[in-house]
Amino acid sequence: MCGIVALRSFVADSALQPRAQHALDALSSRGPDAQGLLCLDQPVPTALGHRRLAILDLSDAATQPMRCAESGNVVVFNGEIYNFLELRRELEALGHRFRTDSDTEVILHGWRAWGEALFPRCNGMWAVVLLEQATGELVYCRDRLGVKPLYMHHDGQRLVLASEIRAIACALGGYPPPNPAAIFDFLVAGLSDHNCDTFYQGIRAVPPGWLYRVSPTGHSRRHRYHDWPAPGAADPLDAEAARALLEDATRLRLRSDVPTVTLLSGGLDSSILTRISLQADSAPRTCFAGAFTYGYCDATHAAFDETADAAALMKEWGQITRHHVHRAHAVPDEEELRALVVAQEAPFCTPSIFASFRMYRAIREAGYKVVLNGEGADELFGGYVGLYLPLAARDALRGAHLPALVKLLASGAVLPRALLHRLAWDLPGPLLGAMLRRNRPSVACMSGALWHDQSPRLRALQVDRRAGVEMRMRSDVLSTNLPMVLRMADRNSMSAGIEVRAPFLDYRLVERALATRADTRMGDYHGKALLRRAFAADMPPRIVERRKSTGFGHAEQFLLDRMPVQRTLSSLPPELGEFLDVPRLRTELARGRAHTTLWLAVSVALWHRSIYA
Repeated sequence: MCGIVALRSFVADSALQPRAQHALDALSSRGPDAQGLLCLDQPVPTALGHRRLAILDLSDAATQPMRCAESGNVVVFNGEIYNFLELRRELEALGHRFRTDSDTEVILHGWRAWGEALFPRCNGMWAVVLLEQATGELVYCRDRLGVKPLYMHHDGQRLVLASEIRAIACALGGYPPPNPAAIFDFLVAGLSDHNCDTFYQGIRAVPPGWLYRVSPTGHSRRHRYHDWPAPGAADPLDAEAARALLEDATRLRLRSDVPTVTLLSGGLDSSILTRISLQADSAPRTCFAGAFTYGYCDATHAAFDETADAAALMKEWGQITRHHVHRAHAVPDEEELRALVVAQEAPFCTPSIFASFRMYRAIREAGYKVVLNGEGADELFGGYVGLYLPLAARDALRGAHLPALVKLLASGAVLPRALLHRLAWDLPGPLLGAMLRRNRPSVACMSGALWHDQSPRLRALQVDRRAGVEMRMRSDVLSTNLPMVLRMADRNSMSAGIEVRAPFLDYRLVERALATRADTRMGDYHGKALLRRAFAADMPPRIVERRKSTGFGHAEQFLLDRMPVQRTLSSLPPELGEFLDVPRLRTELARGRAHTTLWLAVSVALWHRSIYA
């Protein structure tokens, strides 16, 4: 796991090297172990930079930028190719010889052997930039789901690529202006990362599953190297297949030359991953060191503390000595709040991510830098029952399936108010807009100018919010939820120099899940029925049968009224008034409303202040 930058100038650029170095310095937390920068004048001024977090092959031979001795190609790479050992054996059978034990060198040899057919062979997470010597082209791409970030800015004179936007801002000499469309979508629907736009004008995310080529003259072309199957277009998952795929995905993600730990909450997903990791501890190039659990120092938040459940589980497995607990005060102080805002570099939809922000720092302080977590399980297997079951009730109402609707309402799993919230998106646009402006704090705090200029976007948001549960679960994986979660997780972990690996996001498991009916994956009112069946024999009944109740950072999610935001927001840039009605925001905060969409407006204000003040 690392940070990368790439600059290519299509005009004379004497400042290329200092510009690239400045960008690279901005990524120091992503790669504290080493750095490298290569600047070339031919075929056009090009710089490739890398900050290294050493995980595979800890020797200096594996540092980057890495050049292929046979082809002259140069690569910088952020991520991991988990099946690099299998690919290496294939390449060695073709006559390739390796000088390192790294997955980076596998990319170089794989490109020489297979060209663009390399990436469909890879199982991993990556953002790669490769300078192809024979053509002079710059090649770049991300993994299929976009687990690893890569951003681009191309103004016709210069192309800048980087793992984080802050590095592009350093190369450009400052941040571009805010993107009003992105702010609108976020305030209305809590969406970010749902398309390639960012909160900054002119800076876009490289789309997952696409490969780009940029010629020395600046001509760009691209193609999609991966397509996700439509429902029914591939073999659906059953419990046996889900189990086999997740076990293999976890074992692959345990490959490391440094110790690996899991995040263990005591819930289903993290318990499964920890159990598999304990069983796979003796595999080659595997060193599983134990599990970390997050808890609270405050007695008032004991209801959200899962440390006792996690400890009981590790004790039952005879692994209590490998269980580590980190406790924190649920309410952050002002310094910590600002640190999180800086790390994220964009508005974020929930203060619950304080938990992972703290946890990754504690894990790094304990001497570890590789963590397995359960990202993706809720989206793939219907864990967000509070969202998906009301959608199922709305689908039943739309289709006049009254017995199904009555059953959902009678179960208590769907509150009438939740159903009404979903039905509101079916209202005519003007009526919906008026209702949002009146009743949703984040929209009420939007400036009149932003609402007037961007309100036509409400139609597209309506189309998305009107989707039924089948389409909602698919889009949550591919566009509306998981990409946002991955971005937040990447910034939190990499700000502490931690590599996060997510076995549930193995593309083989995702493909099979997306081809499987939503109700099969989600099942009853507990959610994750398919996953529960797959691992029922390995988990205590209390784990398999328990409904999702709290979750990581659950206490922080409800503490907006106690967070130190008033003083932080006491001095805001006047330009923020283009996007927020600041007096209205302060009035709403003074009312002490704890858990509403008001956080979205607060997050925009905190972000804008940190970047533009």
